[in-house]
Amino acid sequence: MLREVELAHSFKLIAKGAEAYIYYGEFYGLPAIKKWRIPKTYRIKTLDAVIRKTRTKREAKLLRSVKKIGIPAPTVYEVDLRECSIIMEFIRGELLRDALLSQKIPHKKALELFLKIGEFVGMLHENSIVHGDLTTSNIILVNAENDELVFIDFGLGDVTNSIEEFGVELRVFRSSLASTHYDHDEEFFSAFENGYRKTFSKASSALKKYREIMLRGRYVAERRQKSFFSEF
Repeated sequence: MLREVELAHSFKLIAKGAEAYIYYGEFYGLPAIKKWRIPKTYRIKTLDAVIRKTRTKREAKLLRSVKKIGIPAPTVYEVDLRECSIIMEFIRGELLRDALLSQKIPHKKALELFLKIGEFVGMLHENSIVHGDLTTSNIILVNAENDELVFIDFGLGDVTNSIEEFGVELRVFRSSLASTHYDHDEEFFSAFENGYRKTFSKASSALKKYREIMLRGRYVAERRQKSFFSEF
């Protein structure tokens, strides 16, 4: 009981998300992050408990799996399935999104980083793992000089062999670049694609699927636009 009280008081709330609250503190003297999946009152209580437990367990497993295959990610320290929380390593650094937007990173170095990201994502897909929310907000830049990056937040990740799912992951990443880093999104994605092809044996199929999905989205948008203007 003493240990539980100590842990509860050592963690302080630093962020609130739609799915989870994030706390910062120490775990046996180590800087740590605690991710607690909050109950959803709009769901049936028993169903909510199952969903939160399942997602917590899956995320913890994914974090352990990605580290085993050489993807830089936080180390899991403890999982509490009753509370639906994960205590993990705190990664010191800056969100890649912020580092890029502040223009601290020379353009050439930024392209090298996206090449590295592509290699890591290719490794994920080669091992049947999708991140689920691949954006520069979920990558921490630890050290720009040696291209040291860490992937975080696998809360929407999954295990799959679906080329469609890989294509969707690429589409999410490409769209996030277009909205956040629109000045250089094409160059960044091109560098990413080069790295991705190096480590994923089915990269050509996944990239083809990604382009099909992008075209699908454009077609739907154009149809909606035509439908809207035809009313006037």
